[in-house]
Amino acid sequence: MKLSWRTLASAAALGCLVASLGATPPAPAQAADADRTFTMAPLGLGADLPNPLRGQYRWLGGEPTTATVTSNDVYYRDQVYWGRIETSDNVWDFSWLDAGLADAGARGGTFGFRVMAYCPGCWMESREDLPAVTPSFVPRQAGGYVPDWNSPGFLAQWRELMAELGRRYGDDPRLGYVDVGGYGSYGEWHVDAGERVSDANGLAIVEAVTSAFPTKHVLINTMTPVPFTLAALKASPNLGLRTDNLGCPDMYSTVPGDARLQQVWKTRPFFSEWCTRADPVLGAQQVRQFHVSTLSSGNMPWTRDALAGRQRAAYDKALATAGYRLRLRSVTLPTTFTAGSRITVRTAWENQGTAPTYDPWDVQLTLLHSRSGASVTRSLGRPLDGLTGTEKRRAGVDTKGLAKGKYAVYVGVVDPSGYAAPMHLANTGRTTRGTYRVGVVRVR
Repeated sequence: MKLSWRTLASAAALGCLVASLGATPPAPAQAADADRTFTMAPLGLGADLPNPLRGQYRWLGGEPTTATVTSNDVYYRDQVYWGRIETSDNVWDFSWLDAGLADAGARGGTFGFRVMAYCPGCWMESREDLPAVTPSFVPRQAGGYVPDWNSPGFLAQWRELMAELGRRYGDDPRLGYVDVGGYGSYGEWHVDAGERVSDANGLAIVEAVTSAFPTKHVLINTMTPVPFTLAALKASPNLGLRTDNLGCPDMYSTVPGDARLQQVWKTRPFFSEWCTRADPVLGAQQVRQFHVSTLSSGNMPWTRDALAGRQRAAYDKALATAGYRLRLRSVTLPTTFTAGSRITVRTAWENQGTAPTYDPWDVQLTLLHSRSGASVTRSLGRPLDGLTGTEKRRAGVDTKGLAKGKYAVYVGVVDPSGYAAPMHLANTGRTTRGTYRVGVVRVR
């Protein structure tokens, strides 16, 4: 049978339609190629990481121990007792506090201080050329030497002092923390004579400091009774812990005897100074067991050079691991991706130290064009908050604005306030910009 040209044309059209429906459509262009994991090289455990509020701080004129340790943080106590700051009622001398802040700032570190109201037997009390530790306008107990801790007049003067210091220094980025101080011998919250402070008035002393410095770490010495310490912690979210006796039995602290206080380090810092009779081996054990973040450069009864092998090794380990010591283990991202696409960046971290960082740090990814030198930086968020042990984090990154070409990839950890230098990680390859080179990717 002979078919007409219309029939043939219809059959041909139907055949083309069937062929087109059955054909495999072309694959769309992928936004990104397969991921690659870049492994980051670690530093040795003994390498110094001069980050704020960890490791060793400068105190009592003690220089950093060994040339491998950099102490940028500075702590004052004897220099800034109450009678030296407020020489008469509402007559102020801020020169010593200003000097401490300037010293820490010049080093790129942070400053901490404690105001003592009572310092029995201290060196400054025997100096006629220096004001008394307890100002003359502060009420005293019978006998005229010990402050009247429970007097409304004492509490009012203490609040006034802290309010004035808070107005002057509360927003200063160089200030890292304030010890509560105030009550007890040396501001350590124990007394050798006279009436003790009541719990209510003790909490008022603490609150005067925490409210004057609401954005700073505030620390209370843990020679206080456990119920009182727990109540103070509950009342003040910016309150952490301190001991002045690292390396002595139980640090002369209530922390070793209470499981609740032993959990505080997870969200709030625990700072220390060496005891005058400190055992470095015991101190190193306490740093690890109780998650201590800082150690003093002075006050211990020995020098590092005088320590025996085991003692020296323990002391060095305590310095290296106290506080946060963060290592970037790896970075995973696509090796090739389309400009403008959104890629996933995975980071793996390890905290080799005894405690997390208690301050916000922004992790940033920087891509540097190999030819033009133009760079783009994107935030990976705050994956280091509360980091202990090992953790993996992921973040979506917008690549809008990137030109085609090859890019060197860097990771840095920066202070959102802009004050502190980029964090020193426990990795090799730190650049002059404070970043760490990851590898090379291509943008198409």
